[in-house]
Amino acid sequence: MLNSVEAGRRLMLRAAIYPLAAVAVLALVFLLVGPSYALGALVSGLAVVAGGVLAAWVALGGGVQAAGSALARLVMAFVLKTVLVVAVLVLAFVWWRLPPLALLAGIPVALMFQVLALARR
Repeated sequence: MLNSVEAGRRLMLRAAIYPLAAVAVLALVFLLVGPSYALGALVSGLAVVAGGVLAAWVALGGGVQAAGSALARLVMAFVLKTVLVVAVLVLAFVWWRLPPLALLAGIPVALMFQVLALARR
């Protein structure tokens, strides 16, 4: 076995901290435009971070398993993350009426820094 489950959990913690910091900086930049823009960027970025944490918890929560079970947990983790992000976006667009530009800016920033955190050695 190349990586332990604990190493995966540490990696997920790093993959949650980096995008959280990037989303906070993005929200501060959008604060110059207006508080609703900052809130929109923060909400969508936090949804991506929360979805990543949920996905990691589901994917890594079962311990050592057979290949089929591990793959099923990975697919379920991806689906849950996607559903969470889409649900938050729908709430933010329709119910909270946050600016679309800020909402859509938070997602790629959070995802980009999540990938960068995972790629870093």
